[in-house]
Amino acid sequence: MEIKISELIALFSLIVAFLAYRHAVKSSLSTAKQMQRISEDHLQLTSNVALTESSQKYVRLLSKVNGEFEKIVKSLSYPALKASTEIGETLDRYDNSSIGHPYLRHCFHNAITVVREAYDHELTYQTGLNLTSRVRSLKFIKDDVSHYENTQPEKSIFSFLKKERAPSTPEEYINLSTVFWDSVKEIYTRIPSNKEAEVFKDTLSVLKEYIQLHESKREILENLESELEQAIKENSLEMFEIRDIPNLGQKFYRVKGDIGRFRELYSPDFHGIESAPVTDGISYSIYAGSIAFIASQHFMWGKI
Repeated sequence: MEIKISELIALFSLIVAFLAYRHAVKSSLSTAKQMQRISEDHLQLTSNVALTESSQKYVRLLSKVNGEFEKIVKSLSYPALKASTEIGETLDRYDNSSIGHPYLRHCFHNAITVVREAYDHELTYQTGLNLTSRVRSLKFIKDDVSHYENTQPEKSIFSFLKKERAPSTPEEYINLSTVFWDSVKEIYTRIPSNKEAEVFKDTLSVLKEYIQLHESKREILENLESELEQAIKENSLEMFEIRDIPNLGQKFYRVKGDIGRFRELYSPDFHGIESAPVTDGISYSIYAGSIAFIASQHFMWGKI
């Protein structure tokens, strides 16, 4: 059967029309997708602009509060470091050993450094009251020290191949630290027990400047923390959460937490204790020195 030229032309036209239709459909779908992407990008941009504008008040508040907080930290850091240093120097004055090496101030510094390192991670999120109540347990280590003996065997040259379980809590970190216990044992060995009350009286004298200065700043710290807390309550009524704002949320909560932690870094249990003889003067001094040293190291919290 012969196909006429007109039929071929008609068939060709039909094919061209089909291809044109197919191209038009694809082009239409592509255009629709592009328009949808443009619409989504515009919506996201509009949302980001609105979020940025709405969050500016929180940025300004955080900048103001953090600036005031940093001034307080700066004013307290040196007195805190000075106190922890002088407590160690006080111990040297009561050293009855003829050896005199290592200096007890070095042993003291080693011990409080272990405490500081043990709580490093929790200084980024734990409440100040929780932290100080746990550090306070250092006041009661005297009996543990008297029973302590460094019985750890010498490690072989291949010991690095054995993976040891990391301590799960700050308390476990301290308990497993031979540096801490060896240092504290050295202090107890070289200071007569009948001198511990005098040691603690000297410690209180050294702490006086820091404690008084900290007391003068506590109400300000409480007010600064309250400002951020109030902002968080107000934010709960808005369409976005401070916590979700890039470069702001995490910083906002960290500063609020740091203020609360720093506000608790003093020794309320020492109030009115001057008139009472403290027979555990060394352990009380280690506790006090640890609190002061942690306060002096705010710039390093969470960085070990």
